[in-house]
Amino acid sequence: MNRRELLAAVGVGATGIAGFVGGRGASARQGTRTTTPSTTTESDGFTGIDSSAERPFAAISVGSREGVRNPENNKAHAVRVWNDSNSARTIGLLLSRGDWGDAESPLIDRQIEFPADGYLTLRLLEPASYALAVSSGGGTSEPVQIPRAQFDCNDSQTDVAVTEDGQVESVTTTTEIGCPPEVTDRTFTALAGSCGSESEASVSFAEESVGVSGAIRAPNPCYGAELAEVAVSSADTLRVVVGTTEPTASVCAQCIANVRYEADLQFRDRVPGTVEVVHARGDQTETVATVTRDGATTGRGTTESGTTGQRDTTTE
Repeated sequence: MNRRELLAAVGVGATGIAGFVGGRGASARQGTRTTTPSTTTESDGFTGIDSSAERPFAAISVGSREGVRNPENNKAHAVRVWNDSNSARTIGLLLSRGDWGDAESPLIDRQIEFPADGYLTLRLLEPASYALAVSSGGGTSEPVQIPRAQFDCNDSQTDVAVTEDGQVESVTTTTEIGCPPEVTDRTFTALAGSCGSESEASVSFAEESVGVSGAIRAPNPCYGAELAEVAVSSADTLRVVVGTTEPTASVCAQCIANVRYEADLQFRDRVPGTVEVVHARGDQTETVATVTRDGATTGRGTTESGTTGQRDTTTE
């Protein structure tokens, strides 16, 4: 297999899980390599497996893709473990979740007989942080860390080699494609309506979140507001749609009203560069603000407001 081969295709099969025994020993040497579709850069030292085998002798799937939210932006991660030796030998694998690993509840805990110059593939299907400790000849490496950030829209792979003398080396390869922002949590708070006819919105940016606040016009103060839609309309633009809800009372003040609201949107890895806030009333929509992180803003000014009522808060 060519050392520069990127993200080789592997089969995914099922296998059992057995016991793992081993003490602490040789430490792992880790590096990082990133690629674009046309350019490859390599770390110093280990640059990936260089096996003569055309395919893995075994493939293990860990977890399930069922229930993974936004799967195109949370792809699986492949780990290839290579016996970099001219002799067959037993190699122990201890895979667990967490930044530093949880040896008390391992996902894989077994000893595997590797052929000479052979490798196997672990397919990590569920986005999370993982740690893989590898043992050979009585010693166990410090865990090779696979952070949650590797599970995004890019194809990625971690290669781990156990050298002839039992040392463990690793390198991670990933395509570098700009992934769209991903909302991980959202909270929406609406106030009771009040008389007033303005419709406006403002946006604030934080390191891992975006805040949206404003007022949406309604036929009378008994109407409410809801977070109708949160969607990434382009690679770096978030569209937030706030709509009105049905009146909560049959008798209400007869005036054009607005309902003030606040929304908090949490993101993984990064926040969008632009946020577009849209107000929806029935079949009508109106873009009330478009705000970028550099401070450029288009939209309405402050709201004409009256008295406010109790908050109605929902978390989605």
